Amino acid sequence: MPHCHVCVTEFTEFTPPVQQNNNLERAIDQDCLVSAVAAPAEALNADSKYLAGKADIVACLKQLRDRRLDLTVRVEDHKETYTCKILDVSDDDFLIEDIIPRTGIQILRTAQQLRISARAEGTFAYIESTRVTRWNQERGVPYFHVALPQGMLFQQRRRAARYRLPMRVSANGASITLFTDIPHLGRIIDISVGGCRAEFDLPAPNAIANEALFKNCAITIPQLLEIHSEVVVRHCHENKKTHSLVCGLELTSMHVTDRRRLEQFIQNISRSATPT
Repeated sequence: MPHCHVCVTEFTEFTPPVQQNNNLERAIDQDCLVSAVAAPAEALNADSKYLAGKADIVACLKQLRDRRLDLTVRVEDHKETYTCKILDVSDDDFLIEDIIPRTGIQILRTAQQLRISARAEGTFAYIESTRVTRWNQERGVPYFHVALPQGMLFQQRRRAARYRLPMRVSANGASITLFTDIPHLGRIIDISVGGCRAEFDLPAPNAIANEALFKNCAITIPQLLEIHSEVVVRHCHENKKTHSLVCGLELTSMHVTDRRRLEQFIQNISRSATPT
């Protein structure tokens, strides 16, 4: 598998060898990333982290996905740069879409090696080398599978915005159903592209506990959103005032169609909703 690099501040600390940093500096210079990523030298300071573990890399890519950051893509032997967004992330690859300019779609179908960077307020990422493994399309809209890098540098100071549902949305009911032998119905408090916070009436079932996995759940916001996803309970606590169990839920895996529906919904409510 090709070797890659990217930059984060929230994971196990590891200071890469000096030679590795020198190689990365040369790669950035050679790739003309200054035009796409202003002042990339900050990615090489003492706070930078080098990630080699698959779990850390997947978590970082999910953060880029959740924030809908533009990625800059350079294709080997091509001078033009392209932008795209991450559609979804798995343990083996990640999906990219929204290729701009559109001429990049044909280029990526036969691309051998890619260099990928991302920058926004508080975030810098750089993947030195990866490749497209295959491409597909859903309702005529293409997306590409990109191999998970073996390592990356990543810096980030904030996570994906989560929005409290506006009154006009929550008034009609916004629910999440966790399916087991007996479905468990909860009320959605706030939501992001990566997860949501929901409350369940007490006494809550024993199945809802920290790190519990639900292979299927349904998020329903009448007339606005209907999706299904795999869910992991990341944390939960009792709220004595509301007599409920409040849970933070990560939406870990869903169909491409549902992922796009969720992203569109978040974009729509972000114009009027309050970040939490």
